[in-house]
Amino acid sequence: MPTPIVSRIQALRSHMQKKNWDAVIVSGTDPHNSEYLPARWQQRKWISGFTGSYGTVVITQTHAGLWTDTRYFIQARIELEGTGIELHPLRVPDAVDYPQWLRSHLSKDAVVAIEGGCMSYRETEALKKALAPIQGRVEASEDFLNTIWKDRPDLPMNPVYLLSEKYSGRSAKEKIAWLRETIHQTNCSHILLNGLDQIAWLFNIRSHDVPFNPVAISYALVSMDEAVFFITPGKTTERVVKQLQEQGVVLAPYASLPHVLQNLVRDSIVMTDGNTLSYTTFTQLTQHLGPDNVQDIPSPVILEKAIKNAVEIDGFKKAFLQDGIAMERFLYWLEKEIEAGNTPTEQEVSKKLSGIRALAEEAMGDSFQYISAYGPNAALPHYSHGAESGSKLEKKGLYLIDSGGQYLTGTTDITRTIPLGSLTHQEKEDYTVALKGMISLSTAVFLPGTKGTHLDMLAREPLWKFFRNYGHGTGHGIGHFLCVHEGPQDIRMTWRDQDIVPGMVTSNEPGIYREASHGVRHENILLCKTIKENEFGQWLGFETLTLCHIDTSAVLTELLERWEAEWLNTYNNRVFNTLSPFLTYDESVWLKQKTAPVSVP
Repeated sequence: MPTPIVSRIQALRSHMQKKNWDAVIVSGTDPHNSEYLPARWQQRKWISGFTGSYGTVVITQTHAGLWTDTRYFIQARIELEGTGIELHPLRVPDAVDYPQWLRSHLSKDAVVAIEGGCMSYRETEALKKALAPIQGRVEASEDFLNTIWKDRPDLPMNPVYLLSEKYSGRSAKEKIAWLRETIHQTNCSHILLNGLDQIAWLFNIRSHDVPFNPVAISYALVSMDEAVFFITPGKTTERVVKQLQEQGVVLAPYASLPHVLQNLVRDSIVMTDGNTLSYTTFTQLTQHLGPDNVQDIPSPVILEKAIKNAVEIDGFKKAFLQDGIAMERFLYWLEKEIEAGNTPTEQEVSKKLSGIRALAEEAMGDSFQYISAYGPNAALPHYSHGAESGSKLEKKGLYLIDSGGQYLTGTTDITRTIPLGSLTHQEKEDYTVALKGMISLSTAVFLPGTKGTHLDMLAREPLWKFFRNYGHGTGHGIGHFLCVHEGPQDIRMTWRDQDIVPGMVTSNEPGIYREASHGVRHENILLCKTIKENEFGQWLGFETLTLCHIDTSAVLTELLERWEAEWLNTYNNRVFNTLSPFLTYDESVWLKQKTAPVSVP
């Protein structure tokens, strides 16, 4: 009997034959270009079984493929086994992305179907351009999977609530006024936002429509005299509606957006972001207003949201204090469990940490699905034990836990690789070399105008000297009680024309992964700030926000430079001095031992 995935692909191919489609693209996102998705829009997972957060599935009558990047190669090979879906690696030398693959494998005049509401305008236009040499045609079809996905979930109906200005630092009215000035400067009359975290930030609203991300499925349309929040009726109380109205926000049904756009006056000039807005909505706008009246411009909200204000920065520090207390209590518990001869599973350990976090002041849940990976499982940078209990932890080797929490005051993300017992020399060496990379970026000093790609070299250079590397990015932006991954900044090898500027909060997470053996990753969160001004200019650097000790028992001190050892000792001493007053006596004594200084070369 065929597996569910094979049966679904067979059913889709039958539907393709009826529609005369030569290929179908199943995207991994939604009408809001989200990374994490409500159940209704998890179509890539449903059709392929692949649970990673990035990738595209292409189905033809003779081939099924998944295109994803280096973070998920090992995981994808495991999850795709038996499905008939072939892995197509991206971000490697000579990689061929799916539009180019389609061009070389389809016949002239081929028809490629997409779900127009779940692919961005720019991605669709790039696909059209790739297919032009074979005169291929893209056909946008809405919700075509509904014909075979009989139990497809409905959209969530979680309530919307307001985030107090004591946490956000700026009122919605102030943010809307800033946005209107930006609209005016670009000679536009409106801006249409579809990014859920952008809308949540702008209106100071939160919800729980997307797992781990406190956002509401919505749109926003702001003009010089009106700010409209498109949300499904029944999700806002009268009190929330009244408070939003006081901030100058009016509500409209989520499903009414197409009608509202279709009724804009013809001389309206709408700013919107073709990188995120769906092909269906973007083309609807251009058909109604004309292409010259739709300005495809990156949303200004993305950068404004990324530069945290003083209240948000103070909130982040409070969040990381609470998170550090939870992490140290968890690590103390885990060490005692292993010393007692117990063998908890990856799932049990993950749930324990989540439970400890939930007790923290102003805790609002986890910020993503934890990566709880022991031994060889940690060689998968985004490993998930799924619904299973996972491997049992033993008194040997390395255990990696990548986790984070949502707090009213901020969002956290931290990775610690924990020695559980005896280690091989290679495990210790990888642990130390990856740590050198993290320390190098933590101590960076740089000038305004520096991009994340420039800084990425600082984290990798210590690894490259030992002929080691990692396939994922070094750092991503982090939202303020919002999404754990946000732009516009990142720190990675691929170029992005975005400065790292004061107020940005970004992760620092180099790693080393050896398939079927082990994985190491160290992750702290950094706040960019001005550290000095002199006759040579303004100098920027980082403040480490994360508060959780780095276990030195796995460190080969002979591989550390003197300044690296001093940084490690200073950091661990700061962790102890900051957190010990909040711990029990036994936990504090234990942490004192864990943060004892290493010998300085």
